[in-house]
Amino acid sequence: MIVSIIYITAASIISLYMLIASRQHSRKEKIFSTRDIYIKQIASLLLNDRPSCRNIRARSRQSRLALAEAIYIVVSHTYGNDREKLRHIVEQNNLEPFLLRRIRLSRGARRAHLLMLLSAIPIHQHNSTQIERYIHSSDKEVRISALTAILSATPAMAIRTISELDFDLSPFDTARIISLLRRGLLPIAYEPLLASSNRNLRTLGLAIVRSFGIEIAEKRLHKIISNEEDISIVRETIYTLASLGRPLGHTKIRERLAAMPAVKRKELCRHLTVEGYSISAVRSLFTEGETLYAETLINSYKRALVRPTTTF
Repeated sequence: MIVSIIYITAASIISLYMLIASRQHSRKEKIFSTRDIYIKQIASLLLNDRPSCRNIRARSRQSRLALAEAIYIVVSHTYGNDREKLRHIVEQNNLEPFLLRRIRLSRGARRAHLLMLLSAIPIHQHNSTQIERYIHSSDKEVRISALTAILSATPAMAIRTISELDFDLSPFDTARIISLLRRGLLPIAYEPLLASSNRNLRTLGLAIVRSFGIEIAEKRLHKIISNEEDISIVRETIYTLASLGRPLGHTKIRERLAAMPAVKRKELCRHLTVEGYSISAVRSLFTEGETLYAETLINSYKRALVRPTTTF
């Protein structure tokens, strides 16, 4: 009798779980379907010279979320959008207060996702103060999502905002910021960033040079290698020169490399080898043991490009 009750209870719990999972899946499918419709409508609006967003309506919480995601997807895959057209959509559907409220009530990854969506919509500058506190979050995803949202809302204050950060930008963080540059939302020149004494600004400047392949920055990069005291910035600068495919045989580069920890030297040796630098170039920078490591790496990945001829 007791065993039967246990089995019935377990079956009921499993059935309830499956019902909840089915409803959640159905809800997600509905959001995805609605989002796809919004994407087509927004794309059509941006391509049309006559702005008309009357048909783009979101009246429920799910539809507003789908609309915010649709705007983010469109903005992420296009350059130089008409912000006024997007602003009309945002205002007539009350997306700004909706997202700000959801952000305030959410936590963790959910909050980071909503902040990311907020970075794609035109919001009023005075509302950026409501998300400034999230820059100091212990959650890294929340932190960088809040930063991109603020930079998007107040692009003229970008350099000041980044210079006042109380944490170091990671490669992931700089990639997120550069995505704003690629969308045309953040007009920042690399020269003042490289010349800055602020670590985050200089790190971002180096990332911009790498991302956009700015070869005319080579002289500035050599100057950083010669004068910079922070060895991590020197290392990033050498990586940047390597990404541009520039020669690395300068005396100062060899001197700075010699002062690096063995682990960091090996990482750089591997990077240069993968980037296609010749063994002679690697040998001029690294020790015999490190050069042997590069040769082993090349031999491990070398492919036969020419089939040998058969003699009869």
